[in-house]
Amino acid sequence: MTGPRAAKEELEEKLAVLIGQPVGSRGVSVAPDPVNQPMIRHWAAAFEDTNPVYTDPERAARSRFGGIVAPPLMLQTWTMATPTITGIAERGGSPVETEGPGPLAVLDDAGYVGTLATNSQFEIFRYLRLGDVVSAASTFESVSEEKQTRLGPGRFVTWTTVYTDEADEVVGRQRFTILKFKPEGAPRMSRPSRTVDGTVRSTTLTSDAIGVSDELPAMRIEVTATVIVAGAIATRDFMPVHHDRTYANGQGAPDIFMNILSDSAYCSRFLTDWAGPDAMVKRLAIRLGVPMFPGSTLLYTGRVTARQERDKEGIVQVEFRAVNDLGEHLRGTAEVGLPSRPPLG
Repeated sequence: MTGPRAAKEELEEKLAVLIGQPVGSRGVSVAPDPVNQPMIRHWAAAFEDTNPVYTDPERAARSRFGGIVAPPLMLQTWTMATPTITGIAERGGSPVETEGPGPLAVLDDAGYVGTLATNSQFEIFRYLRLGDVVSAASTFESVSEEKQTRLGPGRFVTWTTVYTDEADEVVGRQRFTILKFKPEGAPRMSRPSRTVDGTVRSTTLTSDAIGVSDELPAMRIEVTATVIVAGAIATRDFMPVHHDRTYANGQGAPDIFMNILSDSAYCSRFLTDWAGPDAMVKRLAIRLGVPMFPGSTLLYTGRVTARQERDKEGIVQVEFRAVNDLGEHLRGTAEVGLPSRPPLG
């Protein structure tokens, strides 16, 4: 049998083989550097996150963590490969040169050359400390059938990653989904943004001070090209669509756009700006909607949906969303732990 039907069946067979296989050719990825203060400080500066447990040793020592910790959504950043900048666009955003095609080359060969992150779900078991060495092992979970999206025909590819420390203790898990698509055009702008200033809490809320349906203070980010590029660098994500306008145009986008790691970082900041520096982000799941291009305002809003006590700790569940002038940029849920002892003062 030959023709389109045969080609489709052959593609489906190749994609089925991926399930359960490692995502990268390296297998387990080990962080090139231990968790360190300069990278944490760079991250905090890029996302303007003033939580003192990330950068102030004295304040951190008085917190539930007992010392400096890394921002929780920085987990993926530690194991990102050190990039070779030259040729990165020609490699389709791959940070390093590899021997032979990667596992997703089968989709590229079938015309799905565009790549866009769509979903990220983190489960954090403990915050990383200075000196921790992180490893990551990722495996393919699923590849969807072809679906028609606003960017063109595409397939959603999902993988799971387990993060461990040097003692082989699991410190976090992530479920990540990207869209591999055949570019057909750029999204259209549709509606104006709103502007509301956020607030940053210097002390930590206690669970009894929080009520179900409480609204979180809105957080506004004025997004420029500098903001997008700074976030990409801080998260060590060198995909050209986040810093190279010409490359982004070739993917059907009118400009560079924010990466999902930056989105996660801002979500974490949104939560701890509200709950306080001693709060712990335990779970965070987001789903992306319209892109975030330069020259727009990103507005975060959220509300408390549940509250409970677990293991002598207050656990608060939050639903949130962020909108820009295209519409809803992301929607997500989170679980935040509040310490039982007096909060950081």
